[in-house]
Amino acid sequence: MLRHLALLLLLLLTVNACTGLKPLIPLDPARKTSVLEECRRPFLPGSYRLVHELETVMPDGTKGTAVGVLVADPRTRGFRTALMTIEGWVLFDLEAGETLTVHRAVPPFDAPAFAAALAEDIRLAFFSPGGEPAAWGEGEEGALVCRFERADGRLVEVMTLRDGDLEIRLYGTGQEVRKRVKMALPQRPGLAETLTIRGGWPPYTLKLRLLESEALDNDSGPAPAATLPGGQPSGPGSGSEKGKRIP
Repeated sequence: MLRHLALLLLLLLTVNACTGLKPLIPLDPARKTSVLEECRRPFLPGSYRLVHELETVMPDGTKGTAVGVLVADPRTRGFRTALMTIEGWVLFDLEAGETLTVHRAVPPFDAPAFAAALAEDIRLAFFSPGGEPAAWGEGEEGALVCRFERADGRLVEVMTLRDGDLEIRLYGTGQEVRKRVKMALPQRPGLAETLTIRGGWPPYTLKLRLLESEALDNDSGPAPAATLPGGQPSGPGSGSEKGKRIP
């Protein structure tokens, strides 16, 4: 089960479909404020501590479960996250700022590619891709869309679908869809009760169900390991006990 979870985020996505982005239909400029508000709805408005139940579905249909704890500050785009068993054993502990630092990694979670893939999923799902979009308007099937350009040449679209659900899409440099995050409209910004992350190819699915949320009042950014559930960062098997920085 744990190996399946590790392999999920180690999948390096290849091109899904090079159909390119479709032009957005311009909307009344008076609607810009409300459209941009909806585009900010999926993302955390401030520092939070979140606990999720995670379910993974691999390309062969195999499922795995774990618990994820996330302490995140969207102002700095920094976070600290831990993956653990249902019993509370910490398997993986990652801190992300200007660089990624792995504080603990029990095999098979000790590959550098795992940390990078996990960090990308977290930032896509919980952090706004930018302040002002490069374009906004009406997209496919009447969706309201904000389109953001990234410094690495990739694009992020935040979509409010006609049924009220929200979707975030990550496009590669060839404008192919690399990942999708979908959620029901959160009652509170950034606190979707459930969300689903899907990779393009090989296909994978990661489902998150929110168990706990706590707004953090301080401005110090991600909290230290002592605030993560599970007590001492120990568990069965061998693992890295010291922080390991990933370039």
